Amino acid sequence: MLEYSSADDLIAGDLGDGEDFTLPSGKVVRLRGLSRYELIFNGKGTEDAGLIERRNVVSAVLEPKLTLPQVEAWQRNSRAGGDFKALSEAIRDLSGLGEGAQKSEVAEVSD
Repeated sequence: MLEYSSADDLIAGDLGDGEDFTLPSGKVVRLRGLSRYELIFNGKGTEDAGLIERRNVVSAVLEPKLTLPQVEAWQRNSRAGGDFKALSEAIRDLSGLGEGAQKSEVAEVSD
């Protein structure tokens, strides 16, 4: 007989405690993927892609803990293909949003 998950199993989540990531410059940060809630919340009230990216970085970087103004300063001072881009891509991949990420394992039902 098939045993279903409990509500507590689902609520516990699967974000984990993060992982170390080495930036192209050689600096190391600890980060994790974002929850669905964080992805939606970080996009609320704005269509500014830069602000959403900053909010995502603040949410995902565990060490060092960064504030929104610090992330904005880093974003402004990072070359287009540098550390900040690599970090954003790593967050995207850890969140299951990278290229080739499976969008859904549930088959869609057509009418």
